[in-house]
Amino acid sequence: VGGDNDRMSDQEADSEGSKGKGFHPVEGPAIIVLAVIGSHFQEALDPQTASRVADGLVAAVSSNNHVHAKVAAHLLSRGAAIWGRHIKDGESLIRTLYNRYWRYQDFGTTMQEAEQALRALAPVLPSEFVEVVGEEASRHSQLVCHVRSDRSITAIRVLVGMIKRHPVPMLPALPRAVQVVLSTLDPAHPMVRQALMQHSTAALKEIVRRFPQATFHQETQRFAVGTVDALIVIFDVRTATKWRVLEGHEGPISAVTFDADGRRLATYSAEEGRIRYWETGASGPFGLFSNKVGRCVQQFTVPQALTGSPSTTGGSDALSAISFRCLFTPNAIVLTKDSNPICEFPLRK
Repeated sequence: VGGDNDRMSDQEADSEGSKGKGFHPVEGPAIIVLAVIGSHFQEALDPQTASRVADGLVAAVSSNNHVHAKVAAHLLSRGAAIWGRHIKDGESLIRTLYNRYWRYQDFGTTMQEAEQALRALAPVLPSEFVEVVGEEASRHSQLVCHVRSDRSITAIRVLVGMIKRHPVPMLPALPRAVQVVLSTLDPAHPMVRQALMQHSTAALKEIVRRFPQATFHQETQRFAVGTVDALIVIFDVRTATKWRVLEGHEGPISAVTFDADGRRLATYSAEEGRIRYWETGASGPFGLFSNKVGRCVQQFTVPQALTGSPSTTGGSDALSAISFRCLFTPNAIVLTKDSNPICEFPLRK
């Protein structure tokens, strides 16, 4: 027994000595072979083996051995769907991949290869991806004085690119993504705001265009976003801060929209099968004392026969999660699916 314990200690010491050097000299070939198999046949690996392979790939991609890191990044991207379930620290991995993307020349790879791994894993780890991009955008934007921060601009562009390619997987991280973009428009940092205004406003427009869960009202400068946790978060773009949070829905938010004057909001949850009509109130001290601020003043049940089965952000019906929209007419709220009106609900005067 003592000999076995001694051998385990030697193996652990060997493993520690191999950190930062790429694949383990003994286990490395097996990890690579299993990674290739798992990338093509996900059912071939049991969870314990898949977890061990994922650990080996993450260790190699974070190492100083550029060749091993390049191979590991490629294998991670090829089997992102299986490895993503077994990655223990997704944020650290995304941070490593983003660093390789930003400094690809220093790692002996091409921008395309570095971007491939990042692009493959971001939809699997959307929250971790948005957090890392947020760090890049805010940390480097604070360094801006009278010059543009290329690194912050790149972070915003990478975020927008992922939203364009993978809108449905990015839904859980949508509120945080909005917050990340708005942080670059903080009036407390006027030079940052000026340098990033064009890119950040373009990002917000793209979010509204891609997601019915997001809406912007130009005159009031309010930006509302629905969450998968049944909340509606309203931001004040002028101050780049969270303004209000509306609670009441019992399912993920499928669509939000402001009325013409920006003081009322229509929201819809397909899973709940209900539309809610909110008084959000006005800015300033008088708006704070209104008894209608942030209150649901009307709600409507949407017949399931008109909308189909409730959808979530996954599965074969995933695209239906971004197919509904709410529209205001002078006297009603209209619910559409794929741009086609499906029902209308009158508003009380």
